[in-house]
Amino acid sequence: MQAPNTLMKRLGYLGLLPFVATLLLAMTDIRLFHLSGQQMFIAYSAVILSFLSGILWGNAIDHIAHQLSRNALILSNLFVLLAWGAILQGNKHELTAAGLLAMGYLAIWFAEKLIRQTERENNPQEYQPLRSRLTVAVILLHAVLMLT
Repeated sequence: MQAPNTLMKRLGYLGLLPFVATLLLAMTDIRLFHLSGQQMFIAYSAVILSFLSGILWGNAIDHIAHQLSRNALILSNLFVLLAWGAILQGNKHELTAAGLLAMGYLAIWFAEKLIRQTERENNPQEYQPLRSRLTVAVILLHAVLMLT
């Protein structure tokens, strides 16, 4: 059986594969299921941003007494709405959708980092560095999509 930290890292990095695959589809102008690579990238990105919003929600309710955590509850809902808006715009305004999602990833990373620092929560120790690397990778992949 894998250690939870090993599984966390593997799943985190495996989560990058659909970004890379759909970016390659976008760069080669290949369509699957009548969808462009850009549309699939944006849809997957919105799903992952919503997933991270749920994590932010969970962190916030674990530390509900802190003002920052109460604000994170509101932010988590706003990030889901941002993701939904990106999906709705993704068919005609890929650049706007990708830019909004990239900003969402940066904002959610920052909010989660602030909560964890404020609450002096650093376990598992590998989590925050992993989140930082994954966030940078995802934002860079969004930038490449925006340039294609």
